[in-house]
Order: sequence, then C-alpha cells, then structure tokens
Amino acid sequence: MKKIFSLLILSLASLTALADDAYQIIYECDTTINLSVQGINLGSRDIHLIHYEYPSKDIEGKAVTISGSVWVPKNVYDGTDPNDGVILYNHFTHMKAAEFPSVMGEEICNGLLASPLKPNYILVISDYIGFGSTEERLQAYLCGETNARNSLDGLVAARKLMDDREIPQGKYLFNLGYSQGGTESLFVAKLRDREYKDKGISFDKTFAGGGPVDFEKAYTEMVKAQRTAFPAGMVLLRVRLKENYKLGLDYKKLFQEPLASNIDEWVLSKKYTTFELNDKIGTDSLKFFVQPEYLDVTSEAAMALREKLKTIALTDGWEPDPTQHYFIQHSRHDTYVGIQSVRSIVEFMTAGEKFKASLVPGKTCLQTNLITFKVDHVISGIIWAIQTAAALQLWPVLYYEGEQNRYYHNVVKDLNLLKVVKTLEGWGIDLRKLFKGSDGGSSDYLSIITKLQEALAKVDLTIGDFFQMLTDSGITAQDLIEVITYLTTDPAAAARALDVSTYDETAPAFYLLRQYEMTLATWLLGAGIDVQYDKWGW
Repeated sequence: MKKIFSLLILSLASLTALADDAYQIIYECDTTINLSVQGINLGSRDIHLIHYEYPSKDIEGKAVTISGSVWVPKNVYDGTDPNDGVILYNHFTHMKAAEFPSVMGEEICNGLLASPLKPNYILVISDYIGFGSTEERLQAYLCGETNARNSLDGLVAARKLMDDREIPQGKYLFNLGYSQGGTESLFVAKLRDREYKDKGISFDKTFAGGGPVDFEKAYTEMVKAQRTAFPAGMVLLRVRLKENYKLGLDYKKLFQEPLASNIDEWVLSKKYTTFELNDKIGTDSLKFFVQPEYLDVTSEAAMALREKLKTIALTDGWEPDPTQHYFIQHSRHDTYVGIQSVRSIVEFMTAGEKFKASLVPGKTCLQTNLITFKVDHVISGIIWAIQTAAALQLWPVLYYEGEQNRYYHNVVKDLNLLKVVKTLEGWGIDLRKLFKGSDGGSSDYLSIITKLQEALAKVDLTIGDFFQMLTDSGITAQDLIEVITYLTTDPAAAARALDVSTYDETAPAFYLLRQYEMTLATWLLGAGIDVQYDKWGW
C-alpha cells in the first residue's frame, strides 16, 4: 500500500463521535493482497479496501478516535459472488508505526482471503491504540479489554458503514486472531458477553491461537525457562505494565544495559519491528537483558509484578456464554508463549457444566487442539491458520440458519475414541497389533505402558504429558479404558487392566508404572472412576 495513505491519515482531524456506530471514511481504493512465504507468492486476491475512523475509549475510559479498515473481496464488492459473512480480525504483535495492520495487512489476514480456497468473507480490522490514527500514542500492547473494546467498536461502526453502503454482510460472524491476536480475540469474546451482546453481536465461532491468555502464567513460565524465542514480547509486556498500568519503576530497574538506556529509541520511537528489536537485544537468554531479581520467581519484585498481572486477568469478571463457540489451539513446544497459559483458560472454561472440551469440530461448543507438538510458535500459527481457513470455508456447508447440518450432527454427537478406532478398523487399519505380546497374544497393562513410554520418548513426551493431552482434548479415562479393553483380545487381560497387585515388582515395567501411577490415578479420579488403592499398593 502506498505510503501516501499513512500521511493522509495523520493529516486528518479527529472524528467527533455522536453515536456508538458513528464512522468517518478516510479513503477507499481497490488493491491486491498477496500470500507470500519466504518470498514465494502462494496466492493473491483483489479487494476493495475502506479505511475509516470511529469512536472508542482508551485504557482510562476517555474518548479516543481509532482507525480501522474493511476488506471486501472484489468479487463480493462487485456483486459477482455472494458474501458468506464477516470476520473480526485481531492482529498479532507489531511495533513499527509503518506496519499499521488495518491497511498494511499481515501474513494471516492476507492468507485468509488470498489462499487458494478464496473464501468469500469480509474482514474488519482495528489498528488498536498506537497505530494508524493514534500513532502518536503509546502502543496498547496486550491491554486486553481496551483493545477488545476498540475492536468491537470498530465492528459496530463497520456494520453501520456496510449497511449504509449496501454491502452484504452475509449470514456468519467470526472472531479470530493468533499470537497477540489470539489473546485479544478471547478478550473480545469476554467483552461481547458482558457488554456487546445487547448490540446484536453474536459470534458463530471464536478462533484463538498461540496467545498469552493468562498473563501471570505466561510470564512465570518464561522466567522459569530463563529464555524466550521472542525477547520483544517480554520487553513489550514490561513496557506495557510500566506505562499503561503505572507500575512506577525505572527501566533500569527492569532491564539490563544496553536495553535499559535504549527503550525510547528501540521501542517507544516505533522505528523498529519486533524482529529488529530481537536483533538489537541479541540473545534469547533472559539473564542477559532482564534484571536478576525479576528472574527469581520468589523475589519480592517478581511477586509484585505477577500480582499486577493477576489483576488484569482474562478470567476476572467473565462468565463465558455457552451459546458462543470456540476453537483454542496452542503448541506444546511454543517457545514464545508457554502452554500452561492457555491450559489455564481451558480449565477455567470447563470447570462447570456449560463447556466440554473436544478435539472434534462441532461436537461441543469448545474445540481444543493443545496436542500440536514438535513445532514452534510460527509453524503452529500456520497450522492454526490452515485449520481456521478450512473451517471458514466449510461453515456454510456444516451450518445453516444457525443449525448444524443434520448428517454431520449425527456423526459427531456421540463420537468417541472407541468409535474412531472401530472406523479405522473398518478401513482396514489393524490397531490390535499395537497390543500384541511377544507370544502373539494380548499384551498386559504394564507392557502397554512400556510401549507407550517408548513411543512418547521419541517425541519428547512423558506419560504425564500424554494424559494431560487427552484431558485437554476432551478424551476421558473411560474412553481410553474402553479402547484398551476392546483392542485387548484376551478378556482376562482386559479385566486385569487396573489390577497390578499380581505383577512381579522386580520387572522393569513395574518401576515404570510406579513412576507414573500417581499421575494416572489422579486423572482417573478426576474422571470419576474408582481407583482401587489396595491393589495399587498404597
């Protein structure tokens, strides 16, 4: 996009808001967006871009004018093809002023429209505070409820704009984002539940991936690891706490040199991208740019910072609306944001009876994928984007007038692990061989555990990780026991599955079981299954 657009925005006067859905169009144009990976163009799409301003509020609740854009596929804008719906897109982390996302775009939002699937959706994108029309202000990095309000106000104004211009909005409304955008999308869902559902906002699904959604846990995990693949994120988080939430500390108390003396130039000037800041920091080890007292999670300074993070938690004051649907994904090996941050939100949502996690799309209102491993933040983002793009493309087929396709509903409503196993057998895949002993008969429970341990070790996972992955995916202990029982051809061996009292304690497998029995027993008890303590030798 031509630089003249940026200069034009900055030269315009602020919008005086008279109504919640007020807006002012700054300019509009036809342009082409591209999906490129490492310089290779994988697709392009002609769009009609409408850049506009609208009223919202800043972190102190004061009126502010925010900029955003509406991206309309050209074939939809021209009336050649119908529009399926609207996507509220929450952008990932930026620092450089010239990157303002609603016009310049980024890989994910470009990819959603320019991918080979060419879905017919309109994108609504807010710049948040710190970019576009508010470039002169401090960036509101991960200021969850503030950015959520800016995003939702932008959607309200965009819907009025599209109504006025007779641009069809389609049947569906989605809320999505990855990385910082993943966090913001969940704050959007929270604020929608609390304040905006009365304004007619109801999302068909929220797609959130790779975000530090529990700030305190994300920070603690990073400190315990003593390193991060995204140093800029640690820096921006601390700058945010100091400037936006008035932490009251000098930067030299937070950071080591040369970073401490260069915050104004490297960060606040908005001259550099996050990757350029990473290069200037020059290390992924926290001990070389964070002050030592903040690397001790038990220190007074670190605990004070963590307590501050707890006061701005996503879960505070939120009772998720079960009429809204979610897809939450995170990689187990994400070195930007640790997985415990995301797991805590899944646990929060599933604590009651309203939400049940499931790996299967559409089976429940909370779809999760926390089992992606051996990939880092960026690759996980590509996986998330592919899954999201596929879901958006299939949505008009799987849902009609708010109702799930009857055939698909009948397939997934009672789907469990055992049915999947039987389906695979129907396709000629013999899973029973996994449970065969050396004599050709069925393996016993301890042999199964041993084989599982060996397989998991190859992908850097433990038995405990495995059980946690099952829980995250909505697979219960009963599901697992049913499958083992079914695949164990010898009924007597299946009956011995939880009875280990007869096993030889000198066998290597016995020690393996003892190592993980507490994890297994806790998991079974949590699933409501009676654990026979006398047979476990406790």
